[in-house]
Amino acid sequence: MAFLTHAVSLFLVMVLYIQHSNAQSIPDRCRCPATSSKASRWKNIEEFSITEPRSRCKATEIILTLKTVNSKTKEKEQRCIKPNIYQAEVLQECWNRLNKDGKRTTVKIVECEIFRNSTKEVGNTTTIAQP
Repeated sequence: MAFLTHAVSLFLVMVLYIQHSNAQSIPDRCRCPATSSKASRWKNIEEFSITEPRSRCKATEIILTLKTVNSKTKEKEQRCIKPNIYQAEVLQECWNRLNKDGKRTTVKIVECEIFRNSTKEVGNTTTIAQP
């Protein structure tokens, strides 16, 4: 009888573990404890993500992933910027254009085509694109 009790208990623990491992994680707070009102250099930005306000975070969060690596953690540096500065508005336009289906978590900055003096080939000629 004791064996049956232990077997059922083990089975329930395994079911709960599997259920937990398949669950999606929903952040319960803002990812940006502080935001910067200073824009980052465009050439230093590798990618970015935008999180709309949700039940436990009332702010729109714009998180930049920079090309520089943190020497202590060996991870790419991330910086949050305020959504009302010019750079954030440009990034939000790009985000809305590229993430129409809402499935992307990040957008590479080169996909936005916002760099000045970038060149594009059109047919056999090269043109300079300026926003």
